[in-house]
Parts: sequence; structure tokens; C-alpha cells
Amino acid sequence: MKLSYPSERPKLKPALRQTLAMRAEMACTEVTTHGASASVFALRKRAKECRGLLHLLRSGWEDSTQWNARLRDAAAKLAPARDAEVMLNTFDSLTARRRAPSEFDSLREVLLDEIEIADAATDPDSIAQFADIMAEFARAARSLKMADKTAPIVWHNLARTWTKGQRACQEAAQAGEDATAFHDWRKWLKRHWYQARFFKPIDRPALRAHVAQVDALGKTLGAHNDLDVLHMYLQALCPNDPALARLAPDLLRARRGLAQQALDAAATLYAAPNPAEGWAASWQLWRAG
Repeated sequence: MKLSYPSERPKLKPALRQTLAMRAEMACTEVTTHGASASVFALRKRAKECRGLLHLLRSGWEDSTQWNARLRDAAAKLAPARDAEVMLNTFDSLTARRRAPSEFDSLREVLLDEIEIADAATDPDSIAQFADIMAEFARAARSLKMADKTAPIVWHNLARTWTKGQRACQEAAQAGEDATAFHDWRKWLKRHWYQARFFKPIDRPALRAHVAQVDALGKTLGAHNDLDVLHMYLQALCPNDPALARLAPDLLRARRGLAQQALDAAATLYAAPNPAEGWAASWQLWRAG
């Protein structure tokens, strides 16, 4: 089931109530169906979707900030094992380009050890605890009350997410080798991506292209982040390994390439006006149609 405005075309508050609750309940169903073998990727994705939409309710639903933190912390407890696997996949992709990737076996062993350590350290009850929090959130979402009218708050926060992403992009462009700025930019872009997917039905042709553009940029920034995390990890655990000295130039070159690719794509994306005003008008027409 796609993250999408309900087809019944309700007002914004009931639409967000319904969608937030349904995404959370999907995570609960995943755990009920698969138990401890539930997909960590799918569970974390549901939490991120809910957090992306929660930003639309910022300052309107007084519990939104608290719930954002609770969902973030619950998903973080599921992260270590998957993060270790991502590092290994990133490493394998990078070293596969070499004629003799086996020269980096010492580094790969470190990553394999990290996967074992992360698996062993994962709380076996963390998935059940995550499901409990998502079930509680679903109940809260279905009864959420707004301090003021919903629409002005939603359009303001949609505009804010876009503006924050633009600003973060500008900071990344000036950051040089500091990958932190790119990581911050990616967070704001992902929030906008979830929000854009929610509003996609109000103007499918235009928003389909927009969502695809944002998604492609997000994947580029994700690959950039994966390389940065891998580099920091290897530097921390095996800084004196000659294999790392041989790999580092390739890693940094790949990261620079992705950074430039992201900035080039962003120049086109952010040349467009802030979508909040146009989407508000499209929403009004769509609901009246």
C-alpha cells in the first residue's frame, strides 16, 4: 500500500489521522505476521514515513514533537545490524571495481565481525517493543487534535521543509569535504519526499515527476552517506591498515563524485518555486472535483 492521501478526499486533519495510523498499523501487522524475523528495513521505513508526515503537524498537534522523538528512538534500536550490512554492501561495491579486491580482505573481515557483534547486541525484544510503540502511536494518531485550523499549519510546514532543504543544500555546497552538511541536507530532502508522496494524488502527472526527481536525488545522497559512514568506521577501527591507505583514495573520489552529482541535480530541483502554495491550490481543486 502506497503512502498516499486517502482516495475519499477528506479534509487534511482526517486524512493525516488516517494515513499516520495506517502506516503505523502496517508495522504492527509486519511484526504480527513474521515475529522476530520481521523485516527491519520495512519497520524502520514505516517509522520514517510517520515522522515525515508528523513534520506537517509541527506546532499544531502538541504531541507531534514527542512522538517524533519516540519513533526515532524506537527505530534506532533496530538500526545496528542493518547499518553493518549496509557498510559491507558499500564496501563490496567499491572494491569490486579493483582488479584484485582480495587485497582488502583484512578490512572486509572487520566489517563481517561488526555484523556479528551487532547481531549479538540486538535486543531480541526490540522488534516487539517497536510494534508496541507503533500501536500506541496509531491510537494517538486516530484521535489527534489540532490547536488551530489544520490547513494553514500543514502548508506552512510543507513550505518550511522545502526551505530548510534549500538552505541545507547551500550549506552542503560550501562544506567541501565535510559530509555532515550533506547528511543534514538528506534528512530535510527525505522529509519532503515523504510529504510529496502523501500529496501525489492531488496532481498525479506533475507530482509523479517531482517525486521521482526527489527520490533520485535522495538515493544519490544516500550513497554519499553510506561511503562516509564506511570511511569513518574503517578509520576508527583500523587506521593503520595499509589496505585502508590503498582504498581511501577510491572511497574519497567516489564520495566527491556523488556530492557533485547531488549538487548538479539540486540546481534543477530547487530552481522551481516552493511547492507549498501551488500544492495548496491543487488540493483545493482536487477536493472540489
